[in-house]
Order: sequence, then structure tokens, then C-alpha cells
Amino acid sequence: GVDFSMQALTKYVGGHSDLLMGSVSVNAPDLRKKLRDIMRMLGMGVSQDDASLALRGIETMGVRLAHVGRVATDFARRLEKDLTDCRVLFPALPSCPGHEYWQRDFSGASGLFSVVLPIRAEAKLDEALKSLRVFAIGASWGGTRSLVAPMSIKEFRPLTDKPHTGTILRISIGLEDLDDLWADLVALFETLDVLPSGGRNGASGDGRGARRARHPQIGDCQLPQIVPLPNAPEQDQEGL
Repeated sequence: GVDFSMQALTKYVGGHSDLLMGSVSVNAPDLRKKLRDIMRMLGMGVSQDDASLALRGIETMGVRLAHVGRVATDFARRLEKDLTDCRVLFPALPSCPGHEYWQRDFSGASGLFSVVLPIRAEAKLDEALKSLRVFAIGASWGGTRSLVAPMSIKEFRPLTDKPHTGTILRISIGLEDLDDLWADLVALFETLDVLPSGGRNGASGDGRGARRARHPQIGDCQLPQIVPLPNAPEQDQEGL
């Protein structure tokens, strides 16, 4: 198996874009002792405040991941169906390379996926990004804010047998309103001329009309009802 596993806690564990931290997990106590000794000699450590932020994020990580995973899966499927001359990269999609490993090793998806743009769309990329109203431009995903980050990986991954030559839009889903997020994406891809004007899935005009289209799978959530505790004293119920 794996002796050392390194994870970025800045992303989903922190969850609020206010933490810079990573972790190293080991599979044997002797490896932990060696690693700890080296860290002590180098003066590496974690402050109490940073540790508290990580613990805070862990408390809600399951709920956040479940939500952004469902939304990202829904959006990725719809974009794969509607976009022209684009490729959607998301391990939860059967068309994505490595999907079989995702099925084998994971029980759900994250909120991160990418869209490979055609060369012809790059001329309008700046205009399209400036049209965003909900998504911010940024790279440190995993927080509550939805992000878009344009990038090219061809120069940084020379060993890949099938490099993507076009610009890749990395999209991270946050916790904003679903209709607002979808409308922003529709407007973005319409500006790039890779989504038919008016779009599908209920979008129209500049894409903001997409707010009318509800998401039957994930859009209509009911809040839990608050009920009095059984056998609670009368004065306690009045104070709730």
C-alpha cells in the first residue's frame, strides 16, 4: 500500500478559504516518529488557531461535499450534453478517462470539474469572464465561493500522451443559489459561442433567464421542522 499520503487541508477540510495547511498521513508508527523528528528539527508546526479552523471545517465537510458533488455532477452532465466543440472533464462522467477508477475507489464526487475549450473560443475568453456575476476568478477551490480559473496544462504535463491543446476552464462549485450559478455558466458559454443562443435547460436571452428553470433533482430542498423536545418543561417550550 501507500506509506505516506499527503493532502491539502486548505481546500475542503478548511472549507472557508481562510486556512493554509496540509497533512501527511503514514501507515506505521515508526514512520510517524521519523517524520515528527524531522519536522521538529525544521521548526515546522501548526498553530492552535489554524488547528481550530481545520476542526471547524471538518464538522461540515460531509454536508458541503455532498451538496457540491451533486450540483457539480448535474452541471457537468448538462454541459456535456449542450456544449459544442468542448470536452467536459469530470471523473463521475462515464466519458471521462479514468472513470472506472473513480467508480472503484470513490463513493461520491467533488465540486470540481473542467471544460476544455476549442481554440476559436479563446478570443472571447476575457469578455466571457468579465460577464460573470456569481463566479469569481480564483484558483484555491474548496471554499463556499464558486470559482472559475482558466489555464493551459500542455507546457506543464509533457509526459501526458493526450495533452489538451486548448484552454481549460476549471470550475469549482460553491454554496450559492443553484439557479444563479447555472445562469452564470449559461451566460459564460454563450459569450464563448459554444452554447447555442438561448441555451437549453430553460435558459434564454443573456442566460439570466435560466433562473426560471428549477433543478428537480437538487433544487427544491425542504428545511427540517423544529419541534419541541418530548417531556420538556412548560417554561422551556415557551423559551424555544
